[in-house]
Amino acid sequence: MDEYKPSINDFVILLENIGDIQKNAVGLITNIDREEIATFFIGKRTTIYTTKENLAFLDATQTGKPHKVKICNICHILKDEIEFDINQTDAKGRKTTRPSCKVCRISIDGKSITKEDGKKMDKIKPTLLFTCPICEKTSIVGITANIVKDHNHQTGAGREWLCDSCNTGLGRFKDDVLTFERIISYLQRYNGN
Repeated sequence: MDEYKPSINDFVILLENIGDIQKNAVGLITNIDREEIATFFIGKRTTIYTTKENLAFLDATQTGKPHKVKICNICHILKDEIEFDINQTDAKGRKTTRPSCKVCRISIDGKSITKEDGKKMDKIKPTLLFTCPICEKTSIVGITANIVKDHNHQTGAGREWLCDSCNTGLGRFKDDVLTFERIISYLQRYNGN
């Protein structure tokens, strides 16, 4: 096996823990000054300086489906595929895994809806027509749209019934108001509003 010769813009993994950056964390080499290699570790959003002995080259294209290892989209640590839950089935009937590892999913998913609030919401579940309070689309429940109980992931408190699309959108942006403000600013910048 050839000895690894680091280059700027190589993706690498860390071979041992350094500070709060874990073994197998994925980084990008940003600078090389003799023996010192500046590497930006994506998950921690920080640069450390180390030597090539602490790094291994990573061909990022050889991760994820159909490979046996995957990079978590939150912590950016290279992990075995078993560290990712099954999420959906693709168009060809193949199982796909979540982009975030099981450890990161704990903080993403937060608390489940409380049993009490879940029962309250079950009692007021729309049965025929439903208009989503976010997108304002009217649907035939379970026919033209699925509806779900939305809840606060920090407290577990139920909020309202939403269409599945809007609930997924809130989840993708982690219910973060600042993210939604950036989304609005972005759209206004390109829509001329």
